[in-house]
Amino acid sequence: MMTAAASLGSILGTSVAPAAGIAPTAQQTDPIAVGADLPDVEVTSIKGEDVSLRDIADGKPTVLVFFRGGWCPICSRHTAELIKVYPKIQEAGAQIVAISPDNESSSKDNIAKNSIPFPVFSDPDVSAAKAFGLAFQVDDGTLEKYKGYGIDLEKASGFDHHALPIPAVYITDAKGKIVYAHSDPNYRQRLDPKKILDNLPE
Repeated sequence: MMTAAASLGSILGTSVAPAAGIAPTAQQTDPIAVGADLPDVEVTSIKGEDVSLRDIADGKPTVLVFFRGGWCPICSRHTAELIKVYPKIQEAGAQIVAISPDNESSSKDNIAKNSIPFPVFSDPDVSAAKAFGLAFQVDDGTLEKYKGYGIDLEKASGFDHHALPIPAVYITDAKGKIVYAHSDPNYRQRLDPKKILDNLPE
């Protein structure tokens, strides 16, 4: 059954209000900050297993990287930069974990295409992105532009929420406390991986 809001949006040809936890725009996101505990939220492995982020990071310094999807060329370039510093992150006793709204199938394709050596977890319903305050609604104009480029967000995630996370990097200590946080509503701006190395906990 169509709600009044959805009906009005259909008549006017505009988007309805974003779902709870999803900001109307990238600029209106409210990312969690340094000092916060790692949110208790689940992501999905490429094997289709739901795993708690707290279990993934338990007892080990962890670099969490949120990106928009394997379809994003800027995300792929940033991933390539992260791959280069990955051995040094491991040498420091830390791990790196990537999270995207791609479903398991799309994540598998991304891992294969870019030869990603670290785990990539799926957040297709953007529950993790919402827990970190990173999720925002993609407007209709951008959706149409993406389709013109052959990018189908619904196919990539398997959901029709039309939401993405703003790119972000979080570093947690062995106790799951966030000790470094970086995010930017401008998806073209990505963190220099050297900053990750400089901010890994002892």
